[in-house]
Amino acid sequence: MKKLLALALLISSSALFADDAFPPIPSTPVVAHRGFSGAKPENTLAAFRAAADVGASGAECDIRRASDGVIYIMHDANFKRTAGHDIAAGTIPYSEIEAFDAGEGEKIPTLESYLTLLKGTATRPIIEVKEDGFSEQLVEMVRAFELEKTAVVIDFSAERVKKVRELAPELCCAWLCSFNNEISEDEIVEKIIGTLKDCNTNVVDMQFGRVTPTLVQRLNEAGISVWCWTVDNPDDIQRLYDMGVESITTNFPDRALECYRKK
Repeated sequence: MKKLLALALLISSSALFADDAFPPIPSTPVVAHRGFSGAKPENTLAAFRAAADVGASGAECDIRRASDGVIYIMHDANFKRTAGHDIAAGTIPYSEIEAFDAGEGEKIPTLESYLTLLKGTATRPIIEVKEDGFSEQLVEMVRAFELEKTAVVIDFSAERVKKVRELAPELCCAWLCSFNNEISEDEIVEKIIGTLKDCNTNVVDMQFGRVTPTLVQRLNEAGISVWCWTVDNPDDIQRLYDMGVESITTNFPDRALECYRKK
């Protein structure tokens, strides 16, 4: 019965996920995870520059907002791991954050400096939102840099994806997700389709462990683009490309580029 319900949902969703209902999906087959973080300190301008230099089609970053309203780039909710300061994110102004060393003398950059670096390159901004409360500010900044047709906003929060899509219908967004081994493929398909319907997007960015050829095929048939994170093993990367995965996020974009060229 569950399989029949999932199939019925899939068929009924085909028109909803038609290409003309959404902004064009920027071509990003190789996304450098937090920049070229396999070679440079993560989420720094050095890592993003290295990603662009190696030819990555996207450079992913994570954004948070400082207490003074400046949007800056950091993954964790605390500065301890990457900058050595046991301070919670969002509790201090960027004027203090910019003095921190994020590794090898690199600073924690602002979103503005990241967009400035990538604008005009072939490497697209892939922006992961880590906190509530500044969707409007993010959209305004992407528009100010005229990157709304090339940037992609990604988020584990379907509500925040929905908010960005409402604010900027021209901006491509992806819902980030992962699934454990307890859930069936039918349930995964149903969950993805239902969530993407609700947040009005047609891109899912999945942890690669549960991705199979049939899953990719079923989602593609519904009009959904399948992206995967974070994949560093060349054999896994090649296997996913062969399945039809359209974008792979990796700490080693040079490896993924080699695999993509083989594809």
